[in-house]
Amino acid sequence: MKHFLKNNKKVLIIAITIIALSVIRFILVYGYPIHPLTGAGEDDALMVKLAYSKADGRWLGEYRYNTLMKRPFFPILLSFLYLYKIRYLSFVTLFYIASCILFVLSIRKSFENKYLIILAFFVLLFNPIMYSTEVFLRVYRNSLIPAYALLIPACYFGLYKNRHEKIYKFILWSIIGSGALSTFYYTREDSMWIVPFVIFITCIILVTLVVKAFQDKKVKNFIILIVKMFFLALPIIATFAFGEKIARKNEIEYGVKTKNVLSDSYFTDALDAIYAVKPNEEIDCVTLTQEKAKRMADVSPTFRMIYPYLVETIGGYGSLDRSPGDAQCEDGWILWAIRTAAPKAGFNNLLEEQMLYKAIAEELNKAMDEGYLERQKTMPSPLLSPYRKGYGIKAIKAFVKGIWYMTTFKDVAITSSEVVEKVPDKYREVHSFEKITNERALYFKGTTVNGKEIEQLKDQDEYIESLQVKQNILTVLTKIYSVIGVVILAFGGISYIILTVKTITRTIKKDYAYVEKWIICSGVLGALFTLLAGISYNDAATASSIKVLYLCGTYPLFLAFGIITIIFCFEKEKKLLDDKTENQNQDSNIIEEKIKEE
Repeated sequence: MKHFLKNNKKVLIIAITIIALSVIRFILVYGYPIHPLTGAGEDDALMVKLAYSKADGRWLGEYRYNTLMKRPFFPILLSFLYLYKIRYLSFVTLFYIASCILFVLSIRKSFENKYLIILAFFVLLFNPIMYSTEVFLRVYRNSLIPAYALLIPACYFGLYKNRHEKIYKFILWSIIGSGALSTFYYTREDSMWIVPFVIFITCIILVTLVVKAFQDKKVKNFIILIVKMFFLALPIIATFAFGEKIARKNEIEYGVKTKNVLSDSYFTDALDAIYAVKPNEEIDCVTLTQEKAKRMADVSPTFRMIYPYLVETIGGYGSLDRSPGDAQCEDGWILWAIRTAAPKAGFNNLLEEQMLYKAIAEELNKAMDEGYLERQKTMPSPLLSPYRKGYGIKAIKAFVKGIWYMTTFKDVAITSSEVVEKVPDKYREVHSFEKITNERALYFKGTTVNGKEIEQLKDQDEYIESLQVKQNILTVLTKIYSVIGVVILAFGGISYIILTVKTITRTIKKDYAYVEKWIICSGVLGALFTLLAGISYNDAATASSIKVLYLCGTYPLFLAFGIITIIFCFEKEKKLLDDKTENQNQDSNIIEEKIKEE
């Protein structure tokens, strides 16, 4: 036992510290109330509604215009937590803690000084985005994104670092990665930002595996190569398989095989055709202008069927955008305006709706081909608004603004006392959020049921008071991170340049010590850049997007990139000094032993 403790002292210290920090982190947010936005009919309230349907064994419930607008994993997860009485906020916290642990575990071999793993873990663990009201306390799918932003890179770094190790380690990371990638991809519609990272790391792993196998030239190694190639592809295979299962379930329930109407349906064809029609007047972030809608109705009999209702829904959703008084609707809301117009026109089930959108797409494309409507270029995805002159500059400005938000943690805050629904007749809606999450919410004073004060109000003031110390600590931590973020941005950027130069100069001399570290840092930076660039373009062309809720995935990526790049850049010199000191101590011990012998 003494021998084991002596040989594993460093590992035990690191493990105990990580466990202790994790327990502290969990305690700090345990018992907080959820933030139930019952009026968010297309967001939080929709997730809760779908979760209840799934828990009742009715898949996603009766089909409505918004049933398949959002990918289904979050309501599936929420229904699971509800059925097994697992607290929602506790699960989200533990999921994020586990992702932090797996992230540092996946790259631990790249640390020269193993104790610096604790520093990296601490910086990621107390990330303020994961105790913010807007992300953590809401019953919405974005609460999972920060964890996924670390978990998926962790799995691929685990595959990369263990590509030449024992095969069971490679298989284990592959299985975890399969679950992470497949569930993440069907949590949000904008999950494509992770794809370049997955391709980048997968290609590097594949090339190095093949090169190693051909260098060894042993039959056994070629068999191992084939096995590893399968498990390298397994996360991608699992993602396609999960999507196929969702599509088949939708076909059984609603009559049309589709994973999501925003990814593979005739609605996307219709939307692409609508975007392709060039408007006669240019309005920022508005592709379907009122005048354009009128011209399309003149040439498309099917579009004409929903046009009167579309004018109405454009007015409704347009009141929510950045220019509510212009009688137009920004592209960020136009999807919903079109979707709600269809049932108003009598198209109430998925099959009827799909035939409607198919006809609209065909008629508009025919009108453009025949010259009745002028065609403009569209983006590869119908979810992206067509590019216009000036969007590039606006996107760059939004990108800079996003960096500012991310590094200073602007608008990131937590509250334990805000009553979201400030009217007494919202009891049923708020209570439905409490039931599905197995968590507590705050109620407006005066809320009654059958003339009696509700039970939750009896100790609400004391409950809020009991959280004050935790809130003070978390508020201070957020302020500290707002300073640390700026430091990490400055030193992280400089460190990456230095690390890149070191990697190039050492590689020229056939010293590959920094290559793996550079690949890890570049992979995280690439994922961060892709995500932030997509959000920035969306802000420039579609709707206001530089907000905490949409940026939530950037915070952990930014902190991870900054802290590991700084460590990788400067720790080697510190390790050399440690080695020198250790050698000096060994020399001193040898001299002392010789003196004793004499």
